Amino acid sequence: MTQGYYAGISGLQSNQYGLDVIADNLANTSTTAYKSSTAEFSDIFSKVVSAGNTPTSNDIGYGSKLQATSFQFQQGTLMPSDRFNDLALEGNGFFGAISKDGVSYTRDGSFAFDTYQKVSGDVNSSTDRLVTADGKYVTGTMLSNFTYNASFDYGDQASNGVVGAYVLSNPTSDAALSSVGSQGNLEFPARLAYPVEATTQTSFFGNLGVTNETRTISADAISAKNDINRIKLSFTQSAIQPAEGVSWDVVATATSNDGSIVYDTQNGQAIFGASGALSSFNITSMNNDGTSVAIDLGTGYSGVISIDGVGISGSSRSDGVSGGTLTKYGINANGVIVADFTNGRQSAIGRVAVYHFQNEQGLNRDGGTYYSQSSDSGKPLFWTDATGAFITGATVRSGALEASNARVDVGLTDMIITQRAYQANSKTITTVDEMIQKALQMHR
Repeated sequence: MTQGYYAGISGLQSNQYGLDVIADNLANTSTTAYKSSTAEFSDIFSKVVSAGNTPTSNDIGYGSKLQATSFQFQQGTLMPSDRFNDLALEGNGFFGAISKDGVSYTRDGSFAFDTYQKVSGDVNSSTDRLVTADGKYVTGTMLSNFTYNASFDYGDQASNGVVGAYVLSNPTSDAALSSVGSQGNLEFPARLAYPVEATTQTSFFGNLGVTNETRTISADAISAKNDINRIKLSFTQSAIQPAEGVSWDVVATATSNDGSIVYDTQNGQAIFGASGALSSFNITSMNNDGTSVAIDLGTGYSGVISIDGVGISGSSRSDGVSGGTLTKYGINANGVIVADFTNGRQSAIGRVAVYHFQNEQGLNRDGGTYYSQSSDSGKPLFWTDATGAFITGATVRSGALEASNARVDVGLTDMIITQRAYQANSKTITTVDEMIQKALQMHR
């Protein structure tokens, strides 16, 4: 009969643990990215009443125990935020956060910035490191496509004599993740410049017609000093014309945009055949404030032509990119950190790492929405695509936070069930006690 005592007591203890789990879930319904737990119970060993061969079971259990508390990793609701550095994961995975105590893993993306001077004493070398709310550094892959130039004019040298900025060396649209073990701090340079790509080739298009009137076609040309200059071609019909086709004398000038400074002037000739297609042109390049710019009038009918009966037109196309300075950062759905510049260009500088585990249920819960790896979870890993390249394996939502997946309605319902089970087990104890007392009275 005392076996009923042990079963009732174990039931009280098990349901007390269950209530503790439910209470913890309810306490964290407002905790960012909190993942609720479920108490799992199992029975304690049983005792065989008799060893005879019977067609049915003849054992009696000794109660219950808490077997495990399993994580519920279902997706939480995404809540909008007005900060691009607030991140949420839509799908499987964890952010990495490193401190002196090692690497932790979390889905709480309420990140902030910690300013750090890469060159001590030089405020222009500052970078903003992405950190968690308690100061752990968020991990990822930083590209090596920018370096600090202490003498670079960021645009404020003339106004206050300040120089120094990070300068992109290889603008790119994507950032590949390096291996899991090589992830480091994510850093956002405060002063980042898009380098000037001076114009090296200008192509001209249009129809000059055959009437003896001066025609001009102009093109913008970016100088190495980041000035937008102008290359202009003036066409005037030659005094001596070929037997077939038409010949135009060309005056080519490279000037500042307002024409106040002349960098180069050349004279040449463009000859068009009887069909109006370009036959020859002898000005090959112009000096644009120190940069040689190739001049291309096309071939045949692909560039400048001289045809009667077709509307007069003129246009141009130049390569090169004006230099720009940082306007803002963004993080796209693949976790790529993208910098926007005043010249309208963009470039990736790094990528947020998203870690995965073979057995998420084996992770250790460390508090503060942090988890750590264990022998049961296995080591962190990156998912790969069909080519073997590392991928995030989840959608990274910038400007959003994941809410707790603990549900109040479920918690309250589970609490009622647990309370009833607790009461039932307490009743078991009192009933067994009464039965024992009755048995003792019978003995007297």
